[in-house]
Amino acid sequence: MDLNSFVVKAPQNIAIENIPLPEIGDRDVLVRVAACGICGTDRHIYHGHYPANYPVVIGHEFSGRVERAGREVREVTPGDKVSIDPNILCGTCSSCREGHPNLCRNMVALGVDLNGGLSPYCRVPVSQIYKLPPEADLADASLVEPLSCVLHGVDLLGVKAGTRVVIFGGGFIGQLMAQIIRLQGAARVVLVDPNEDKRAIARSLGFDTINSRDLRQLESLAEFDASVDCAGAGKVLQQCIEITRPGGKILMFAAYGQGQEVAVTPYDIFRKQLQLIGSFTYPDTQSRAIRLLTSGKIVLDPLVTRIRLDEVVSLFTGERKLIKGVVVFP
Repeated sequence: MDLNSFVVKAPQNIAIENIPLPEIGDRDVLVRVAACGICGTDRHIYHGHYPANYPVVIGHEFSGRVERAGREVREVTPGDKVSIDPNILCGTCSSCREGHPNLCRNMVALGVDLNGGLSPYCRVPVSQIYKLPPEADLADASLVEPLSCVLHGVDLLGVKAGTRVVIFGGGFIGQLMAQIIRLQGAARVVLVDPNEDKRAIARSLGFDTINSRDLRQLESLAEFDASVDCAGAGKVLQQCIEITRPGGKILMFAAYGQGQEVAVTPYDIFRKQLQLIGSFTYPDTQSRAIRLLTSGKIVLDPLVTRIRLDEVVSLFTGERKLIKGVVVFP
C-alpha cells in the first residue's frame, strides 16, 4: 500500500515519501485521514523555529474515519467519522494535576513529535479521538483543532457583551477569532491587516477593517477594551499596548518563533494596568468546537482552499499563498 506522506526530514528539508502503514496497539485507532489543515506552526517546524522530532510527518489539524481499532477500544468503531486532539498528555506532571493539562510538561503532539495527519493513515491513541456526527463534513472537521485553540484564547480573554476588540492579523486564525468574539456579543470588532484581499473577506463577513500600512488609520484606533495579536510580526504587540484602554486586556495568540524577540514599552503595561495574556493549545474546548463547527455559525468557505498533498510544498516555499490550505485525501 502506497502511503505518500509529507515529511519534514530536517529544517528546510521536505519530501513526499512512501512510509509503512502504522501498526496500532490495543488502545490505538488507525485513522484513515480525510483532510488535514496546514498551520503556521507547520511552517515554523519547516523553518526550524518550533521544536520538533525530525524526521516527522507533520500535520496536527486533521480528521478522518476509523479504519481499524485496537482490541481494547470500545469508544469508536470502524467507519466512524472522527476529529483528533493532537496533544498527548502525561496526566502526572504538576500542570496536568493542577488543572492546566494544555501546559503539560511532558506533552507530545501528533504532527510535531509523532507522525501526524499529512499521510493517508495515522496511528492515534483512542484518548485523542472525538467522534463526529454522521453529517459532519470531514474537510471542515479538520479545522476543529484550530477552532478549539481560538475558543480557549477567547475564554482566557473573557470577552463580554458590549466589548470593543481589535484583532491584528487577517489570516485564518484572525478571521476565526473575529467571528468567535462577535458571537460572544462584542459591540465592535475591527480587523487590522496590510492585505486587501484579507480585509475584503473580513468586510464581507461584516467586520470593520484597517490597513496596517495606513498610519492615519492606525492612529484612529484607541481605547479598545481588548486587543488580540494574531499576526506575530513587527510592532504588533507594541501597537496592542498603545491602543488598549487602561485596565484592558491583550491576548498574545500568535505563535512567535522560538527565540524571536520584539520591542515593547513595559512602562505602558504597568501604568495602564494592562493584562497581557498568553494562550497555548487548549485543555477542554474540542467538544464545543465540534458543536460550533457543525452548527453552521462559523463561515469557512471564503477562508479555505482545498488542495492536494503535492501542493503543500509550494505553500512552504512561498510560491503560493493561501489564507488556509486544507489537504484533502482521495
